[in-house]
Amino acid sequence: MSLFCNISKYETTITSSISNNIEVRKCISVQKPVQVCAVCGDIAVCLHYGVRTCEGCKGFFKRTVQKNSKYVCLANQSCPVDRRRRNRCQFCRFQKCLIVGMEKEVVRTDLLKGRRGRLPSKQKNKDGFGLYYKISLISALVNGHKETTPDISGLDHTAYSEDQSSYSPLIVSESENVRQFYQILKNSIKSIEDFTYRIPGFRELNAEDRELLFQSASLEMFVLRLSYRTRPNDYKLTFCNGMVMHKKQCEGVFGDWLDHILEFSNRLHTLEIDISSFACICALTVITERHGLQEPKRVEDIQLKIIESLRDYVIFNAKRPRGSYHFSRLLGILPELRSLSIQGLQRIFYLKIEDLVPIPSAIDKMFVASLPF
Repeated sequence: MSLFCNISKYETTITSSISNNIEVRKCISVQKPVQVCAVCGDIAVCLHYGVRTCEGCKGFFKRTVQKNSKYVCLANQSCPVDRRRRNRCQFCRFQKCLIVGMEKEVVRTDLLKGRRGRLPSKQKNKDGFGLYYKISLISALVNGHKETTPDISGLDHTAYSEDQSSYSPLIVSESENVRQFYQILKNSIKSIEDFTYRIPGFRELNAEDRELLFQSASLEMFVLRLSYRTRPNDYKLTFCNGMVMHKKQCEGVFGDWLDHILEFSNRLHTLEIDISSFACICALTVITERHGLQEPKRVEDIQLKIIESLRDYVIFNAKRPRGSYHFSRLLGILPELRSLSIQGLQRIFYLKIEDLVPIPSAIDKMFVASLPF
């Protein structure tokens, strides 16, 4: 009898152990992170045309390419694309598909029949765009950013003041605020231009397209670089020319635009962007589709190379791989920047109407080129 009791106890122990292991496995499977669509953020299980996307965005991309559909954005080409609003603007949704890296060439045609959206075996080496080129491209962008960023050891604090009484409108006139605002923008534009001409491939574009891209991106670049240098809970603002000012000093200069810039800066720092990713985002701010380009295909070719380099750097980074979702969030910075630049245009337009101080020609050219019509 004791033998049967021991066997019974042993069977009970084994059953209990198996049950516990099943529960542990269930807990582990529950905690597995959910993969999301790089385009809209919906749940995504598989890779489609080179990128992890949901079935909805996969089908939309496939239909668009196969039918060669042409869409028009009724807003300013920066519509939000997420799970809830992905069907509102087909133009912006398709652009988002291209930006995150979906390959038009992989959409099934007669030549690719039966491949089910898999990348062709030689696609990775198309046009010789290999690993070495991607590394050298990012290195060139990082060096360009460093060389056009103010040196911390040589910042200009002559205009900086923590004395809040000096911010009084009775002491600083409105015209002086406007003059200071124009001077900050003017000095920043020169630094932005220096970086722009360091982007690989930019100098090979025709002169008209180079000028259009630079002028159109100047305000966006001003916001992006200022936001990156401004740390949360810090009261100092460091501009492209190295001038340092207290945030309170800039409230009268920038108006409500400053609040939006600081909000964007806080969101930017939550992404924990390293210098390589940031340099690529700066380049994509310049190298993008703009109304009036004479050779948009050449601009698109440079843009796609930067996007591919950024994507591979983010996803396959040996030190800190972040995944396609982080890559999608980085690209989500670009529509926000365009919206902030429009607010900056509104600020400049308001100052032009008041006509307290003559607007410098460099800023006037930027203003005209940046108008969204």
